[in-house]
Amino acid sequence: MKIAIIGAGAAGLASLRHGLKQGHDCTAFEQTGNIGGTWNYTDLVNVDENGLPVHSSMYQGLKTNLPKELMEYDDFPYEERGKSFIAQPEVLDYMKKFANHFNLYSHIKFLTQVTEVDPLPDNKWKIKEKNLKTKVVTEHIFDAVMVCVGNYSVPKIPKIEGSEKFIGKIIHSHHYRKPDGYKGKKVLVIGAGPSGIDISRIVGKVAEKVYISYGSTFFFKTEDYVIHKPLVKSLTAHSAIFENGTEEAIDSIIYCTGYVYSYPFLTDRCGIKIENNWVQYVYKHIVNVEHPSMGFIGVTFKVCPFPTFDIQVRFFLEFIKNIRRLTKEQMMADIMNDVAKRKAQAMPAHHVHKIGHSLHRIYFDDLADTVKIPRARPVIHNLYEHLANNRTVDKRYKIINDEEFQEVV
Repeated sequence: MKIAIIGAGAAGLASLRHGLKQGHDCTAFEQTGNIGGTWNYTDLVNVDENGLPVHSSMYQGLKTNLPKELMEYDDFPYEERGKSFIAQPEVLDYMKKFANHFNLYSHIKFLTQVTEVDPLPDNKWKIKEKNLKTKVVTEHIFDAVMVCVGNYSVPKIPKIEGSEKFIGKIIHSHHYRKPDGYKGKKVLVIGAGPSGIDISRIVGKVAEKVYISYGSTFFFKTEDYVIHKPLVKSLTAHSAIFENGTEEAIDSIIYCTGYVYSYPFLTDRCGIKIENNWVQYVYKHIVNVEHPSMGFIGVTFKVCPFPTFDIQVRFFLEFIKNIRRLTKEQMMADIMNDVAKRKAQAMPAHHVHKIGHSLHRIYFDDLADTVKIPRARPVIHNLYEHLANNRTVDKRYKIINDEEFQEVV
């Protein structure tokens, strides 16, 4: 089968590795000159050297918010370096070694932008690619498409009363790179997910003050110098007013408020639309119900990324061996049943693709059992569930076997 893979980041590499392993003719299209996707650092923040929006949201000093033991591909472990929470260059180096080990580079077309994906009869696909150096556009026909463009490149900007009055600097974390410009400033970080916690840590080392604003929960413990505040109610020219009525003088704001899904290369005929950050409609968060020879790898969030990509890819490659195994109606019923369960648990509507600690094992096992492929190693779930209430970046872990892990002192 001839398979197009859009993107050569973590999900794209997993797709390429498993596709080739199963004997498919795979081509990955990558619009930058490197593998790794968002794990590549660049000083550029708006457009890249080819005039395209910068894809990466990487910043200096980033450390993983999961131990490396949960950020590795199946049967390709990290080299042991004595620590579990590692820096961005180490992750990128690991991905390059993975690509070399499985001879993936020769199957990747770099500096090639996919400009259009359009369905054809018999579940085939027309792909238009643009060579970013020569500007030549070429068309290809594929049997299947795997969309692996990541979810961390189009910022989600909140609407806050008075934001147009604020005269300080406002950016989204997508455009944050280094702390230099915040020296001696009073900085407000909005959002306490992984990037919010990490950026407040880094900026707080040079800022006069750093505040972090969030709702009911935060991702993990912040540094002592980070001042916790509730949600922002409104902004003035020089300050932020919070929901508890307090007000603080602010010089700069960094939105760490997440991202939105975006697939500008898909034509309307692909049948995919985004509503309130719900990709409609993808079976098991993967298969396009309108055209089931198209799969999305990495739509889910709050997961162990690399193991998730592995099992999603294996699921899709098995699924497309018989794309008529389920009707559209059966797939839609499964999707709507999942949505109803989430609603019953009072999950926000924009969290349709969230997995999290409580669903991680269930989701993985469901994928495996649905198409009868081997399940992921239980130790992945055991360690991830352990981290739900024990996430400390100073800890070190070691995988003992397929079931067990241990903390290393």
